[in-house]
Amino acid sequence: MKIYKLYSLIVALAMIFVACDDTNENLVGSRGVAVIPVITDVNPAFYTSDLANSYVQFVVDLPEGMTVDAAEVQVTYKGKNAVVQEISTFPTTITLEALEVISILGINASDVAIDDSFLFHVVTTSNGASSRSTAALNVFVTCEFDPAMAVGSYHVVSEDWEVVGDVTFTADPDDPYKIFVTGIFEMEGGAANDNKLELNIDPNSFKVGVVKSVLGPTAPWGAYTNYYYGPGGGLFKSCDGSFEMQFKITVDEGSFGTYNFLFTRN
Repeated sequence: MKIYKLYSLIVALAMIFVACDDTNENLVGSRGVAVIPVITDVNPAFYTSDLANSYVQFVVDLPEGMTVDAAEVQVTYKGKNAVVQEISTFPTTITLEALEVISILGINASDVAIDDSFLFHVVTTSNGASSRSTAALNVFVTCEFDPAMAVGSYHVVSEDWEVVGDVTFTADPDDPYKIFVTGIFEMEGGAANDNKLELNIDPNSFKVGVVKSVLGPTAPWGAYTNYYYGPGGGLFKSCDGSFEMQFKITVDEGSFGTYNFLFTRN
């Protein structure tokens, strides 16, 4: 099955060069009218369950040389919409406290649950045309980072890659956000070794980066050279310690593609 996936990818890549369609839309009619704001420097990018002491912060700016007649930050939450802040100068740092946003929406803190999300847009008006930022900020409600929740024995399932088993997560002694995973190669049928998959949790967003890592000298089931997981990415769920991940899986001879994995604490 996995050998076939590698062969299929090679064939698919070959077909891309002989049959590519241009799907880009030509939005000439809107050029010179819309001014699209930019969101950067998001820190932090989530609310915690301690809503009274929780906030998100980011910088809003306009493309160089652009001006607008008006600008505001809007929020969407479970079908409710509201303006949370007017913007008069650029660049500007926006700080949105959780309880203030909740009050503006006309709801109670008790209505907000873990894994709920608030979607923030920056909307500008120029020459009568309104434009939303293409870099909308989706803010989830989660728990504070607990280093103990990111290590230990984990159960892993990948329906895409057709594997299931148990692995071990450990943290760098000097950096609790740098995580090493051992046991994946053995779980897939390879001989035990000391190779590790490196994951890096972003403390500002809980997004997870993947360092391309050699897990074995060959694929567990075939004579390919070197077996890699990564690059890839995912999300650390700080309340239950689970990792929702995607990994690109390759050997020196080629790629098998990118697959979804779920790691949950045992």
